[in-house]
Amino acid sequence: MSQSTPFQAALSAQTLCIQCEQLPAAWLVPRFYDLRDSKYPEHKEPYHYRTYSTWTELKAAASTCALCALIVREAHSTLRRPYPQTNQHGVLFQAFGGSRLEVWCVEARKCAQLKVALDGADIHRIPAHAKDLFDSRIVSRYAGDSRNIATIRHWLSVCTSSHANCPKWASSRQIGQRHLPTRVLDVGKVGDDSIRLHLSEESDTSDYITLSYCWGPRKNPIVTTRESLSRHMNTGIQVSDLPETLRDTVRLTQLLNVKYLWIDALCIVQGDRDDWIREAAQMSSVYSQALLTIAADGAPDTYAGLFRERSARHGTSVELPWPLDEPDDGAGPLRLHITPHFRSFKDQIESAPLSKRGWTFQERALSARIVHFTPEMCYWECKDACIGEDDEIGKYSVQDGFFHLKDLLLPPDGQRVLTKAKMHDKWAWVVEKYSHRQLTNADDLFAALEGIAVVFAEKDMFGKYCCGLWEDNFLRHLLWFCSRPDDGSQGIPHRRPEKYRAPTWSWASIHGPVENPAIQIYFDHSSAGIEMTDQLGKDGLLSHSILAVEAVTVETEGPSGFGPVRSASLRAKGILHPVLLGRQTRRREYELVLEGGDVVGSVRWDVDDEPPVSLQLWICPVMQRQKVTAGWAVSDCLLLCTAKNRRHMEFERVGKGIAANFWAQGTVHLQSFSMV
Repeated sequence: MSQSTPFQAALSAQTLCIQCEQLPAAWLVPRFYDLRDSKYPEHKEPYHYRTYSTWTELKAAASTCALCALIVREAHSTLRRPYPQTNQHGVLFQAFGGSRLEVWCVEARKCAQLKVALDGADIHRIPAHAKDLFDSRIVSRYAGDSRNIATIRHWLSVCTSSHANCPKWASSRQIGQRHLPTRVLDVGKVGDDSIRLHLSEESDTSDYITLSYCWGPRKNPIVTTRESLSRHMNTGIQVSDLPETLRDTVRLTQLLNVKYLWIDALCIVQGDRDDWIREAAQMSSVYSQALLTIAADGAPDTYAGLFRERSARHGTSVELPWPLDEPDDGAGPLRLHITPHFRSFKDQIESAPLSKRGWTFQERALSARIVHFTPEMCYWECKDACIGEDDEIGKYSVQDGFFHLKDLLLPPDGQRVLTKAKMHDKWAWVVEKYSHRQLTNADDLFAALEGIAVVFAEKDMFGKYCCGLWEDNFLRHLLWFCSRPDDGSQGIPHRRPEKYRAPTWSWASIHGPVENPAIQIYFDHSSAGIEMTDQLGKDGLLSHSILAVEAVTVETEGPSGFGPVRSASLRAKGILHPVLLGRQTRRREYELVLEGGDVVGSVRWDVDDEPPVSLQLWICPVMQRQKVTAGWAVSDCLLLCTAKNRRHMEFERVGKGIAANFWAQGTVHLQSFSMV
């Protein structure tokens, strides 16, 4: 918001009207004590406090009162009524936990969300009995100011010196002697404007920082190629020549007194497929062993930068007098600060450009520590805690960022045992969340997931990795389906990539969101997982199988077995029965109909294109459910069509369905066939 807003003069002057000046003693501070020290319905202070009878009166006062001006500036239109329901009219204040303050006007349908903060030395000067009343502080106007850099330094110091889990991250991995990535950038010291690409030694265990960022549509002006490799290693790279995001990352690494930095554009030889395949296979180590990952969440490309000027809301606060006893330290009166309320960590991260990109999924999942630069503020995220720039230093809270994977690289202990069922549940979460991400190059799908897949493989629970599926419980892994919005919106379209990427029986053959509740055997969070476990069973899994997979053949690029897929096929023995598509019941969901007209089930089509009328279809039962529906045993099935090459008994998957076991009425013939 522009500095020339109508109420900026009042905010700058920090004068208060009589109502706002009396607010701390009359209600605000006593109410926060009340919230902390008593439980509903035993609260003694009123839920609401009225300062003005109408919104018009408040706006008039805003010309000279800083708090009224802040309320007017932060107010937005709303249809929501105050909570608890009230018939009171006028401008009403309401306090909540987490230092949150809301100001309502029912008649005007206005609401302003604010925070009550302490700042600077006052955080430590406040009387002991009030220490935990307010845990918010002022957000910096500039992301790269000395205050914010000091905060990041503090976060890193506390995490490395006192957190229980973060130093153990990746400590149990058997990854050989190498600690540093193949190449890193030697950033020198603060103020150095030349950095050098460094070929690391296997025995070097120095700390290094990684960058997670969006390349964006604009071309990076400086990358490492075969032509520039020698120059970058010997002559170096001028920091001033780098785009803003990379330049700011170098500066922050220097300010944190860390010598080495890893940025993919400069540390992987661009345009060299062999080097790219080799280095992509190392991503699980590159990010899991880094001291810190800097995440440029709010930057859509390399030119946006980390250290950006923020809005007028940042750095804004209205000072209120502290109404109770003051410390006798000669440092002057204590001050409370009323500040704007910013969106939550989860909301800011999920809406940021970085969370839309495929490569950055594993970068976040594998990092022990991340400092996030979101559009609104900086956040710290590690395996023990999460804290925002607006939180009091030392007030850590654990938020559910990538909580499914927060114990993935921690050594097992008495409280933390990763069973096979839990690991399947984690993989289901990975597939679902990763499938929502976007890739500039569709071919990168397996490479951008390789680091996470390697970590799962190291647990030695799942057997062979097959194009995004695992050998253990392979039939369940086949039962993925495309997820589409229930509200009628289009969502992300489902289609197959133009160039071959994976066999049709793999979820990786589809652009668009997918899910697979069938492998959520450990179902402590998912209603879909609970339902599928109830239907397919948790124990005695093989007794429910109908399809017998005889062999899976996969050829990948590179030696790891986790990289881009060149070709793959599945040989199986099972039931194949011709079916027709009936009426469409929901978006790309159809009835399954036998030739005589009997409806025997339903199917979700894999892509958003209209199914060809002439397509010949077969139903292939995979697993029979434990539950009987309307007198019928029911099975989860794949819907197949003849493969494009029209080889005998070779099929492609086109959908996932559920059908009654109608084939059991006659003689069941098992057939050998292949899926590609």
